[in-house]
Amino acid sequence: MEKDPTFFEFVYDLFYKTSQRSPEDVSLVFSKKVQYPAINFVPQLEITMPLPRMQDDNYVFEGMVFENSDNGRRGMWGLFLASIYHLAAHAAVSEYFAYVKWSKSKTKEVYWRVIDFIEDVIVEKYLNDIEPEVSKNIENINSRLLLSNKPEDVKLKNDHQKNNLQIYYNKKDKLLVKKIKEEIHKKREGKAHKEDIISCVDMLYKNRHLLHQEILPYCEHHEDERLLKVEKNGIDFEPSEFFEELINKLDELWEINESARARILRSYKKHLKGLHFDSIIIPAGNLQNFTKMKSENIPMLRRIRQQLRMVTNLEDDPKIDEIGYINMQHAIQAIASETWGGEIFDRDELRRGEEAWVILVDSSASVKLKFDKIREFTLCIAESASELTGKSDAWSLYTFDNNLSIIKDFKERYGNEVKARIGDLKNGGLSLLPDALELASRVLAADPRERKYIFIITDGHPSGYENIDERFQEVVKLIEMSGVILIAIGVSKKITRRFRNSARGSDLKQLVSKFITAYRSASSDAL
Repeated sequence: MEKDPTFFEFVYDLFYKTSQRSPEDVSLVFSKKVQYPAINFVPQLEITMPLPRMQDDNYVFEGMVFENSDNGRRGMWGLFLASIYHLAAHAAVSEYFAYVKWSKSKTKEVYWRVIDFIEDVIVEKYLNDIEPEVSKNIENINSRLLLSNKPEDVKLKNDHQKNNLQIYYNKKDKLLVKKIKEEIHKKREGKAHKEDIISCVDMLYKNRHLLHQEILPYCEHHEDERLLKVEKNGIDFEPSEFFEELINKLDELWEINESARARILRSYKKHLKGLHFDSIIIPAGNLQNFTKMKSENIPMLRRIRQQLRMVTNLEDDPKIDEIGYINMQHAIQAIASETWGGEIFDRDELRRGEEAWVILVDSSASVKLKFDKIREFTLCIAESASELTGKSDAWSLYTFDNNLSIIKDFKERYGNEVKARIGDLKNGGLSLLPDALELASRVLAADPRERKYIFIITDGHPSGYENIDERFQEVVKLIEMSGVILIAIGVSKKITRRFRNSARGSDLKQLVSKFITAYRSASSDAL
């Protein structure tokens, strides 16, 4: 039975389906550090989407404060959806490179307003064509936002500033704006639209009074632009039935996501006693980086999967299921149909031969020169781990320097959220190698599976505190004595001297080949 997507998986799916693009084409990243959406198109299209933040028991999102209530969150997620659909439409139809040459001799603040005006006209048509119900809800949000920012509600210095907030035109300007919009649609659909559209750009640049001075919070923002009033009260929004279903789903998945993250972080606190990590975090992600890395390494992924399948595992024994308590309903059905199979038994314990993996990746500054290969190798192991261990909950993945980052907890599914974290692996800082190994050992101590592995990807150079090298040697001995199989994968000669089971290589091909050999050998010894 397929599980519900996580919050981020749901949003990824919504964004890429709406944009009709793939993660390889467009990068979508989430951040709690930015206040408004942003679009960067150099060297390629990257969209940054803000996330809600808690502040004094309320949510702050895109410059607005929403009560942590059903109505408050409805408005917040309505605004969130407006951003996702608006940005996805930009990813689908916007052509920012068409303006690069034209903008060089123009005032930055003005040319961005011109470009946004034109591209938003095209975005509105795109959304209205593919999702008319979405367009209606966004229009509703627009009216609520603009009503909430009436001139009498804000302190402005002069009448000119007040007029900047108006979205209405006099009769003459209204006709001109309508004509310009029609011309934009006509020229964008033509064969030479990139050249033709410049006439519209020039007209708007000369008639800049037609451009809105304010930027709605769900739209992309650029540097030095005026923003809608910061931290206003959130809007009261009444969505359509279709939009409300999406809002309720987001609200539900967000609550599950935040609770799960808090629970995971709390569970690791008990493992940190006596260790030297500055913090333990669940990092952000970049799905585009992961997707590109994976496509570049498909031959290597095939190779590692094929060869690792050959490793003997008692889990493959067909008779192993014929053990346990009889499931009476299944047994009666089997007798009636005169068939027999191990499925009549309910196992009361984990199958013998099941494995638990902890994968540790050294992301310290000392591995900087080889980190690209380490990142690719990490992807290869992660892509194979669920298949080889038999279950997604049978492995976990962490990176470490002077902080510990949870890339995948045992309880997390290996989906796009985890893959995005792998795509955003970065290196820097100290190498608390013995601390990472000790934490992995503590995590595995509570796991009931029979065969336990720690795979450590490192250069074997610990750093960070006095006597760390001696502590490293002690921890390695303790792990090996505990029965946990420790396999080191490294990019320096030192790795072979410091671990009993090790694989060293100068490139991805060598690392994969030697890792498979080390895994086979260790697995045979454990039988």
